[in-house]
Amino acid sequence: MSLLKWLDKRPMLQFAGISMLLNLLVEILSRRSITAGFEFLLANPLLFLYNAAIILLTLSVSLACKRRYFTMIIVSVIWLGLGVANCVLLGFRTTPLAAIDFQILKSVDSIISMYLNQIEIILIAVVLLCVLAGIIIAWKRTPKKKPKLLAAISAVIAVAIFIAASTSFLVKAQALASNFGNLADAYKDFGFAYCFSRSLIDRGITKPDNYSEEEISRVLKAIHADETLAPELTPNIIMVQLESFFDVNYLKGLSFSENPVPVFARLKESCPHGFLTVPSIGAGTANTEFEILTGMNLGYFGAGEYPYKSVLHKETCESICYDLRELGYTNHAIHNHEGTFYQRHVVFSNLGFDTYTSLEYMNNVEYTPIGWAKDAVLTGEVMKALASTSGQDFIYTISVQAHGRYPQEVVDPGQKITVAGIEGEKKRVAFEYFVNQLYETDAFIDALTAELSTFEEPVVLVFFGDHLPSFGIENEDLSNANRFQAEYVVWSNFPLEVSRQDLSSYQLNAYILKQLGINNGILTKLHQTLFDQEDYQAALEMMEYDMVCGEQIAYGGVSPHLPTELQMGVSEINVSGIRRENENAYVYGEGFTEWSQVIIDGNQVDAIFIDGNTLMIAAGDMEPGVSLVVAQIGDKTILSETSIYQCP
Repeated sequence: MSLLKWLDKRPMLQFAGISMLLNLLVEILSRRSITAGFEFLLANPLLFLYNAAIILLTLSVSLACKRRYFTMIIVSVIWLGLGVANCVLLGFRTTPLAAIDFQILKSVDSIISMYLNQIEIILIAVVLLCVLAGIIIAWKRTPKKKPKLLAAISAVIAVAIFIAASTSFLVKAQALASNFGNLADAYKDFGFAYCFSRSLIDRGITKPDNYSEEEISRVLKAIHADETLAPELTPNIIMVQLESFFDVNYLKGLSFSENPVPVFARLKESCPHGFLTVPSIGAGTANTEFEILTGMNLGYFGAGEYPYKSVLHKETCESICYDLRELGYTNHAIHNHEGTFYQRHVVFSNLGFDTYTSLEYMNNVEYTPIGWAKDAVLTGEVMKALASTSGQDFIYTISVQAHGRYPQEVVDPGQKITVAGIEGEKKRVAFEYFVNQLYETDAFIDALTAELSTFEEPVVLVFFGDHLPSFGIENEDLSNANRFQAEYVVWSNFPLEVSRQDLSSYQLNAYILKQLGINNGILTKLHQTLFDQEDYQAALEMMEYDMVCGEQIAYGGVSPHLPTELQMGVSEINVSGIRRENENAYVYGEGFTEWSQVIIDGNQVDAIFIDGNTLMIAAGDMEPGVSLVVAQIGDKTILSETSIYQCP
């Protein structure tokens, strides 16, 4: 009897061998190294077998199918596809593939050209077509077999019990973790199959064992939740989240023709500052943003979770915006990128923002050689937001200029700063490009502080980096020895005593508010009161669960935070008139940008942007009596529309 026939009569043994082979291939792809893949097998044989068992569980379903071998091929292709996708993804960022990535594919679609060139996109398409062709051939040629439903059920149950028992044993032995403090390290330590599978099912916050009304009441009493201060001064508060920004002088062994961040360095010498531990590296801007705005520790959420795509997509959440609203603040968000990215045009309403100015509402935008909007435009947008109200403003500004993927060929011969100490021409070129983008972002910091230094109202301005860039930076490469540490600095146009303190990003807003004598909000009080207490993290986890996944006992059973009527742009766009001239027609109004499109009787027509007050369309499109609106459209989504203008 041949080996194949022998294995054919013993399908579970066959599946076991395939699962171990698939696991090895996936680990090699995940670690982007053949050697590292085998090292995981040899150094962690129990974890390797545990991950193989997870793959075996999915293969076992094949027993219930007539086309057993075809189903086995499909399952194998899926696992290999995930491994390849993770391998490719890790070439652009440090965070490995998680289930949530498939939920944010729509956001990625608009920026794919900044990461992949046309040849790479074509190659991916060809590979996908080849895989599809292979699947079709497999469907036609693989034999049918009598389904073994009982055997399949027995196999699935047996493997599932083995996995459950192994999970319990490995967790108790501290060889496996159920919560990931660092997703990238978790994939390396525990294996791709386990971590990715956990990201599929792990959502929200796990219920603490001692969660109860009595425990919530105890925490509320400890933080004096019913005692809200009356601050003497309520200045405008501006927080500026800087894309991939950090002081590159912390990198060992590198030298620069001049300091790439001279302004930030100068501010650190004269202003309060500290390290800021963020939840991600190389990507994950929205998660740093979430922690800053809400004061919630993302570590208590699911593996690889993006709250912007889960809990915040439909529900509100306590935030600094809701807290400051109690003091009369108007809350603005500003971002020089597409408004739909990370679904911010939806999420910001659930975080309490009143206005959101995205790229589609900006004029005079300059771009980097690879297509990201430059940060210089943000200075004017911040000043517009301040001028749009007569009261106090909270402004959360998100920059984008230093975003990757960083080109490995020179795209700007006029770059000012050169770097020495990097091995490899392509790596040096990519890092020099990044450093020169930092230099321009640093100039934006200078321009904004200069503008605000003469502003008549009191202002507190906080700059901070969202994460380090995706250059494979390790702790040993940094003099501060922590690749999850960005920095923050606090500037003000009035005397403000702020002590130096290293923080995590979820602590920053409460820390800033404390310096101003503001303690509105339950989480704000919790951070300010329990920061150095032994039960700080346990209380924070309890309160996060209660607010996001629990019974909202802290709020009396019903959250007081209602979604806001989010206005796109700080001022409404309007149409004031039209004029026909020969073959052209002109639409006049206020607030037009290059993203303004004319819609007539529900149909979009070709429009040419002339200036902020004028759009031009074909006269034939503007018949008397038609209904006309101007819409701001980003990523094929209408973000806002003007009131209907009836054409005379």
